[in-house]
Amino acid sequence: MEINSIFLDLVPYLIPLLMIGVGTDLDIDSFKNLFTNSKSSIVGLLIQITLLPIVGIITSFFIDLQSIAIGIIVIMCAPGGHISSMYSSLMKGNVALTTSLTIVTQLIAFATIPFWLNVASIFNNRVGVQVKIDSTELLIQLLYLVLIPVVIGMILKYYFPEKALNSQPNIKKIFTVVTLIIAIGVPIELSDVIVDIFKSSFIFVIVNLLIIFVGINFISKISNISDVDRKGIIAEGTLQNFPIAAAVASLLEINIITIVALSYFLISSILVGFYAVYKSRN
Repeated sequence: MEINSIFLDLVPYLIPLLMIGVGTDLDIDSFKNLFTNSKSSIVGLLIQITLLPIVGIITSFFIDLQSIAIGIIVIMCAPGGHISSMYSSLMKGNVALTTSLTIVTQLIAFATIPFWLNVASIFNNRVGVQVKIDSTELLIQLLYLVLIPVVIGMILKYYFPEKALNSQPNIKKIFTVVTLIIAIGVPIELSDVIVDIFKSSFIFVIVNLLIIFVGINFISKISNISDVDRKGIIAEGTLQNFPIAAAVASLLEINIITIVALSYFLISSILVGFYAVYKSRN
Protein backbone atom coordinates (compact mmCIF):
# COMPACT_ATOMS: atom_id res chain seq x y z
CA MET A 1 0.00 0.00 0.00
CA GLU A 2 1.54 3.27 -1.14
CA ILE A 3 0.74 6.33 0.97
CA ASN A 4 1.53 9.91 0.01
CA SER A 5 1.67 12.52 2.74
CA ILE A 6 3.08 16.03 2.93
CA PHE A 7 3.72 15.57 6.66
CA LEU A 8 5.61 12.33 6.17
CA ASP A 9 7.68 13.79 3.34
CA LEU A 10 8.93 16.50 5.72
CA VAL A 11 10.34 14.03 8.25
CA PRO A 12 13.78 13.41 6.64
CA TYR A 13 14.39 17.17 6.60
CA LEU A 14 13.34 17.68 10.22
CA ILE A 15 15.28 14.82 11.81
CA PRO A 16 18.81 16.27 11.24
CA LEU A 17 17.71 19.58 12.76
CA LEU A 18 16.30 17.80 15.79
CA MET A 19 19.46 15.71 16.13
CA ILE A 20 21.61 18.86 16.11
CA GLY A 21 19.47 20.00 19.02
CA VAL A 22 20.11 16.70 20.79
CA GLY A 23 23.86 17.20 20.29
CA THR A 24 23.79 20.65 21.92
CA ASP A 25 22.55 18.94 25.07
CA LEU A 26 25.47 16.49 25.23
CA ASP A 27 28.83 16.60 26.92
CA ILE A 28 31.09 14.23 28.85
CA ASP A 29 28.77 14.40 31.87
CA SER A 30 25.98 12.95 29.72
CA PHE A 31 27.85 9.64 29.59
CA LYS A 32 29.13 9.49 33.17
CA ASN A 33 26.10 7.57 34.38
CA LEU A 34 26.91 4.76 31.98
CA PHE A 35 30.19 4.17 33.82
CA THR A 36 29.07 4.92 37.38
CA ASN A 37 26.11 2.58 36.99
CA SER A 38 27.66 0.12 34.56
CA LYS A 39 25.57 -3.00 35.29
CA SER A 40 22.22 -1.25 34.87
CA SER A 41 23.55 0.57 31.81
CA ILE A 42 24.61 -2.70 30.16
CA VAL A 43 21.29 -4.35 31.01
CA GLY A 44 19.31 -1.37 29.67
CA LEU A 45 21.39 -1.11 26.51
CA LEU A 46 21.14 -4.83 25.75
CA ILE A 47 17.38 -4.73 26.27
CA GLN A 48 17.05 -1.78 23.92
CA ILE A 49 19.25 -3.04 21.09
CA THR A 50 18.58 -6.79 21.30
CA LEU A 51 15.37 -7.72 23.15
CA LEU A 52 13.15 -5.16 21.44
CA PRO A 53 14.21 -5.95 17.84
CA ILE A 54 13.95 -9.69 18.50
CA VAL A 55 10.41 -9.24 19.88
CA GLY A 56 9.56 -7.19 16.78
CA ILE A 57 10.93 -9.84 14.42
CA ILE A 58 9.06 -12.65 16.19
CA THR A 59 5.85 -10.61 16.12
CA SER A 60 6.23 -10.03 12.38
CA PHE A 61 5.70 -13.75 11.70
CA PHE A 62 2.10 -13.44 12.93
CA ILE A 63 1.22 -10.40 10.79
CA ASP A 64 -0.28 -11.03 7.36
CA LEU A 65 0.21 -7.55 5.91
CA GLN A 66 3.90 -7.21 5.07
CA SER A 67 4.11 -3.44 5.43
CA ILE A 68 2.66 -3.58 8.95
CA ALA A 69 5.07 -6.38 9.85
CA ILE A 70 7.97 -4.24 8.65
CA GLY A 71 6.57 -1.25 10.54
CA ILE A 72 6.55 -3.21 13.81
CA ILE A 73 10.16 -4.28 13.23
CA VAL A 74 11.32 -0.75 12.41
CA ILE A 75 9.72 0.88 15.45
CA MET A 76 11.14 -1.85 17.69
CA CYS A 77 14.62 -1.18 16.28
CA ALA A 78 14.31 2.58 16.76
CA PRO A 79 16.16 4.13 19.74
CA GLY A 80 14.34 5.26 22.87
CA GLY A 81 12.24 8.41 22.65
CA HIS A 82 12.92 11.70 24.38
CA ILE A 83 9.70 11.57 26.40
CA SER A 84 11.07 8.48 28.17
CA SER A 85 12.98 10.76 30.56
CA MET A 86 9.79 12.55 31.54
CA TYR A 87 8.00 9.25 32.13
CA SER A 88 10.98 7.91 34.06
CA SER A 89 10.74 10.93 36.35
CA LEU A 90 7.02 10.28 36.91
CA MET A 91 7.76 6.64 37.75
CA LYS A 92 10.44 7.78 40.21
CA GLY A 93 12.99 5.97 38.09
CA ASN A 94 16.63 6.75 37.34
CA VAL A 95 16.23 9.68 34.94
CA ALA A 96 20.00 9.99 34.40
CA LEU A 97 20.15 6.33 33.31
CA THR A 98 17.16 6.75 31.00
CA THR A 99 18.67 9.85 29.42
CA SER A 100 22.05 8.17 28.93
CA LEU A 101 20.44 5.16 27.27
CA THR A 102 18.43 7.40 24.95
CA ILE A 103 21.59 9.24 23.92
CA VAL A 104 23.66 6.11 23.27
CA THR A 105 20.94 4.26 21.35
CA GLN A 106 20.48 7.31 19.12
CA LEU A 107 24.19 7.55 18.45
CA ILE A 108 24.42 3.91 17.36
CA ALA A 109 21.06 3.77 15.55
CA PHE A 110 22.77 4.29 12.20
CA ALA A 111 24.31 0.82 12.63
CA THR A 112 21.75 -1.10 14.71
CA ILE A 113 18.72 -0.37 12.52
CA PRO A 114 20.26 -1.69 9.25
CA PHE A 115 21.65 -4.70 11.13
CA TRP A 116 18.28 -5.78 12.53
CA LEU A 117 16.43 -5.10 9.28
CA ASN A 118 18.84 -7.46 7.58
CA VAL A 119 18.34 -10.08 10.29
CA ALA A 120 14.58 -9.71 9.85
CA SER A 121 14.84 -10.14 6.07
CA ILE A 122 16.85 -13.34 6.57
CA PHE A 123 14.46 -14.98 9.02
CA ASN A 124 11.21 -13.65 7.56
CA ASN A 125 11.06 -14.13 3.79
CA ARG A 126 7.97 -11.96 3.45
CA VAL A 127 9.87 -9.04 4.92
CA GLY A 128 12.89 -9.74 2.76
CA VAL A 129 10.80 -9.74 -0.40
CA GLN A 130 9.33 -6.29 0.23
CA VAL A 131 12.34 -4.58 1.78
CA LYS A 132 15.23 -4.45 -0.64
CA ILE A 133 17.85 -3.50 1.90
CA ASP A 134 21.12 -2.01 0.84
CA SER A 135 22.79 -2.10 4.24
CA THR A 136 25.63 0.19 3.26
CA GLU A 137 23.33 2.80 1.74
CA LEU A 138 20.91 2.71 4.68
CA LEU A 139 23.78 2.92 7.16
CA ILE A 140 25.26 5.94 5.36
CA GLN A 141 21.88 7.66 5.17
CA LEU A 142 21.24 7.14 8.88
CA LEU A 143 24.80 8.27 9.59
CA TYR A 144 24.02 11.60 7.92
CA LEU A 145 20.56 11.67 9.43
CA VAL A 146 21.45 10.93 13.06
CA LEU A 147 25.10 10.70 14.04
CA ILE A 148 26.65 13.57 12.07
CA PRO A 149 23.97 16.09 13.17
CA VAL A 150 24.50 15.03 16.81
CA VAL A 151 28.26 15.55 16.44
CA ILE A 152 27.61 18.99 14.90
CA GLY A 153 25.44 19.83 17.90
CA MET A 154 28.18 18.74 20.32
CA ILE A 155 30.71 20.90 18.47
CA LEU A 156 28.38 23.89 18.67
CA LYS A 157 28.01 23.32 22.41
CA TYR A 158 31.77 23.09 22.86
CA TYR A 159 32.43 26.41 21.14
CA PHE A 160 29.23 28.20 22.20
CA PRO A 161 28.27 26.63 25.55
CA GLU A 162 26.13 29.49 26.83
CA LYS A 163 24.08 29.77 23.65
CA ALA A 164 23.66 25.99 23.55
CA LEU A 165 22.43 25.93 27.15
CA ASN A 166 19.98 28.77 26.56
CA SER A 167 18.62 27.08 23.45
CA GLN A 168 17.71 23.80 25.17
CA PRO A 169 14.19 24.76 26.36
CA ASN A 170 13.31 25.97 22.85
CA ILE A 171 14.80 22.87 21.22
CA LYS A 172 12.72 20.59 23.44
CA LYS A 173 9.61 22.61 22.66
CA ILE A 174 10.32 22.37 18.94
CA PHE A 175 10.86 18.60 19.20
CA THR A 176 7.54 18.24 21.02
CA VAL A 177 5.69 20.48 18.57
CA VAL A 178 7.12 18.66 15.51
CA THR A 179 6.12 15.29 16.95
CA LEU A 180 2.62 16.55 17.74
CA ILE A 181 2.21 18.09 14.29
CA ILE A 182 3.07 14.78 12.66
CA ALA A 183 1.00 12.79 15.18
CA ILE A 184 -2.04 15.00 14.56
CA GLY A 185 -1.48 15.99 10.93
CA VAL A 186 -0.98 12.49 9.54
CA PRO A 187 -4.28 11.09 10.89
CA ILE A 188 -6.16 14.11 9.53
CA GLU A 189 -4.46 13.97 6.13
CA LEU A 190 -4.78 10.18 5.83
CA SER A 191 -8.09 9.64 7.61
CA ASP A 192 -9.30 7.34 4.84
CA VAL A 193 -6.62 4.72 5.49
CA ILE A 194 -5.32 5.30 9.00
CA VAL A 195 -8.27 3.66 10.80
CA ASP A 196 -7.69 0.36 9.02
CA ILE A 197 -3.96 0.49 9.74
CA PHE A 198 -4.54 1.28 13.41
CA LYS A 199 -6.98 -1.61 13.69
CA SER A 200 -4.53 -3.99 12.03
CA SER A 201 -1.55 -3.00 14.18
CA PHE A 202 -3.25 -2.25 17.52
CA ILE A 203 -3.22 -5.78 18.93
CA PHE A 204 0.41 -6.32 17.99
CA VAL A 205 1.46 -3.06 19.65
CA ILE A 206 -0.31 -4.13 22.85
CA VAL A 207 1.27 -7.61 22.76
CA ASN A 208 4.73 -6.17 22.17
CA LEU A 209 4.38 -3.73 25.06
CA LEU A 210 3.29 -6.53 27.40
CA ILE A 211 6.18 -8.77 26.33
CA ILE A 212 8.68 -5.94 26.75
CA PHE A 213 7.29 -4.99 30.16
CA VAL A 214 7.43 -8.58 31.42
CA GLY A 215 10.85 -9.12 29.83
CA ILE A 216 12.36 -6.01 31.41
CA ASN A 217 11.02 -6.94 34.85
CA PHE A 218 12.31 -10.50 34.52
CA ILE A 219 15.77 -9.47 33.30
CA SER A 220 15.99 -6.76 35.97
CA LYS A 221 15.17 -9.31 38.65
CA ILE A 222 17.71 -11.92 37.59
CA SER A 223 20.39 -9.25 37.06
CA ASN A 224 19.61 -7.85 40.51
CA ILE A 225 19.52 -4.18 39.54
CA SER A 226 17.82 -1.61 41.74
CA ASP A 227 14.12 -0.78 41.51
CA VAL A 228 14.83 2.81 40.51
CA ASP A 229 17.01 1.61 37.62
CA ARG A 230 14.37 -0.92 36.58
CA LYS A 231 11.79 1.84 36.28
CA GLY A 232 14.19 3.94 34.24
CA ILE A 233 14.77 1.03 31.85
CA ILE A 234 11.02 0.39 31.58
CA ALA A 235 10.49 3.99 30.47
CA GLU A 236 13.29 3.67 27.92
CA GLY A 237 12.26 0.26 26.61
CA THR A 238 8.56 0.96 26.12
CA LEU A 239 8.79 4.37 24.43
CA GLN A 240 10.46 4.31 21.04
CA ASN A 241 11.60 7.19 18.83
CA PHE A 242 8.76 7.83 16.38
CA PRO A 243 10.54 10.51 14.27
CA ILE A 244 13.54 8.25 13.58
CA ALA A 245 11.22 5.35 12.69
CA ALA A 246 9.40 7.72 10.32
CA ALA A 247 12.71 8.73 8.78
CA VAL A 248 13.62 5.07 8.18
CA ALA A 249 10.22 4.60 6.55
CA SER A 250 11.04 7.46 4.21
CA LEU A 251 14.46 5.99 3.41
CA LEU A 252 12.84 2.63 2.62
CA GLU A 253 10.09 4.44 0.65
CA ILE A 254 7.35 2.61 2.58
CA ASN A 255 5.29 5.34 4.24
CA ILE A 256 2.85 2.92 5.82
CA ILE A 257 5.65 2.13 8.28
CA THR A 258 5.24 5.64 9.64
CA ILE A 259 1.56 4.99 10.39
CA VAL A 260 2.47 1.82 12.26
CA ALA A 261 5.19 3.72 14.14
CA LEU A 262 2.68 6.45 14.94
CA SER A 263 0.23 3.84 16.22
CA TYR A 264 2.92 2.38 18.47
CA PHE A 265 3.96 5.84 19.66
CA LEU A 266 0.44 6.95 20.58
CA ILE A 267 -0.64 3.69 22.22
CA SER A 268 2.59 3.27 24.20
CA SER A 269 2.59 6.92 25.28
CA ILE A 270 -0.94 6.60 26.64
CA LEU A 271 -0.50 3.23 28.36
CA VAL A 272 2.94 3.93 29.79
CA GLY A 273 1.68 7.37 30.78
CA PHE A 274 -1.09 5.82 32.89
CA TYR A 275 1.45 3.44 34.44
CA ALA A 276 3.82 6.33 35.18
CA VAL A 277 1.09 8.37 36.84
CA TYR A 278 0.08 5.32 38.91
CA LYS A 279 3.67 4.82 40.04
CA SER A 280 4.05 8.51 40.87
CA ARG A 281 1.29 8.15 43.48
CA ASN A 282 2.88 5.16 45.23
